[in-house]
Amino acid sequence: MQVSANGLWHDLRTQYKEAMEEVQILAVKKEFELVIDETQQLLKQNDEWVDRYATYAEKIINNLDFIKKTRQSFREWSPLKVYINTTSALNAKKTVNFELRYLGQTVASLSGKEDGRHTLSTKGCEKTNWRDFDCDIILSAADWDGKEAAIFRNFFKTRDSIRNKTIDNSGNEEHRLESLLLTEFSKTKGKLIKNIKPMMIGSLRFPMPTPISASNHKVIKYSGIRGGGIDILTRTGTGGRATNLCIMELKDENVKSEPPKDAMKQAVAYATFIRELLRSKSGEAWWKLFGFGGKVPTPLVLFAACVMPSSGANDYSFKNVALDINGDIIKLHYLYFAETNNQITSVDTSLIY
Repeated sequence: MQVSANGLWHDLRTQYKEAMEEVQILAVKKEFELVIDETQQLLKQNDEWVDRYATYAEKIINNLDFIKKTRQSFREWSPLKVYINTTSALNAKKTVNFELRYLGQTVASLSGKEDGRHTLSTKGCEKTNWRDFDCDIILSAADWDGKEAAIFRNFFKTRDSIRNKTIDNSGNEEHRLESLLLTEFSKTKGKLIKNIKPMMIGSLRFPMPTPISASNHKVIKYSGIRGGGIDILTRTGTGGRATNLCIMELKDENVKSEPPKDAMKQAVAYATFIRELLRSKSGEAWWKLFGFGGKVPTPLVLFAACVMPSSGANDYSFKNVALDINGDIIKLHYLYFAETNNQITSVDTSLIY
């Protein structure tokens, strides 16, 4: 007989397969629990983030009405997408600076002012706009409603939705896929996954920062203000207490040399930070910013997911694995997808309600 960690008994003469599956699950859990432990130790040893993220939350909440009002004052012209980063959200007083992205890549900055005048600038983007999109339009404080800005928007609207391939921009593929997935998750109808939407700040796409770097799953580092950002942060569920934050780690390839389990470990590291953040002194403020009401629940259940193109390397070994993190829970999920002509066409996922 075999007794598993959760108290299940298996007769090895008749339930050998089930018993071995239990052993494999335990081995998988141990790998991910080590990631949690390592991340928690780093956050404990370098606790400057606690006060810093408390300040972030306070300032963003104070600026949120102005950010929302400014965002509502102009139209987002597809395929250009409007984002706000942490620095802009913190400094949004009489002016708020937005990023304008195409295929997930910043192509211009849009400044929204208290007086209602909005201007567009390509400063800092001219070189990559030409390299990646053959765009030679240069703008400096161009009126958003003016002719120059209209020409700029039309350039991206009418070109084929592809990026020039060069050695220098090979890393931008994940940004393109991130934008595709955010667009899919933002749909109000005809969605491939129901009950999922991006976490946004002031109705804007917001790359959630962390103080850790987990781009290499074998080396988790504490990087302070230069930490890595969460690829995609979503609210997943049917509403109320049936909704969970899902921390997604996106990869543009799904191959045996960089398997889903590696991406999953990175997602778990970032999910561990979000858990520590929500249990910190600014936890309720961040819970509100993440779109929830009331107090942070006990236990807190977070989802962590690897998100990758579907291939023969798809891994389902961590399906239904739940990790304990000091009484809270991180549940592991997968999302494998296919795309055609810059659109997500199918998904294979455990994120189903």
